[in-house]
Amino acid sequence: MIGWSIELSEFDIGYEPRSAIKSQCLADFLVELAPQPKGSTKWMLYVDGSSNKTACGAGVVLKGPDDLLVEQALQLAFKATNNQAEYEAILADLNLAHDLGAREVVCKSDSQLVVSQIKGEFEVKEPLLQRYYHTIGNSISKFDKVVIEHIRRQDNERADALPRLASTKK
Repeated sequence: MIGWSIELSEFDIGYEPRSAIKSQCLADFLVELAPQPKGSTKWMLYVDGSSNKTACGAGVVLKGPDDLLVEQALQLAFKATNNQAEYEAILADLNLAHDLGAREVVCKSDSQLVVSQIKGEFEVKEPLLQRYYHTIGNSISKFDKVVIEHIRRQDNERADALPRLASTKK
């Protein structure tokens, strides 16, 4: 946060508290204003989830055509594990990409377990994670092509900062 504060200090930016925005409202707003993609342009999704003693959060970064960039920190209103928060982040990003008209997406996460489970390389044993797994399967079927990739944590810094922001105190 201090690093961002220093970088943004050169601009005359004032803080105005905002009420919570639901992801569907944000998606609807972006659909109305964003130019529709032409052809089969791939959209890049970066996700991360985080859980601590006090709160849980998810961070989604969506990069679309024509330099479209959507970043969102979601605070989960329920207690979740890190893996559950990661699944929530993937679901939120897939739903947002679908609402914005994406047909081909590459979803990148730093959770090797969740990525391997979605790809079918690891078995999903926990009942709650099995429900997430099937829900994500339904979301993936809405796209022409979906690639799920594991990336290093340091390559996911932008999405990693968002759930920590969402899971801190209000």
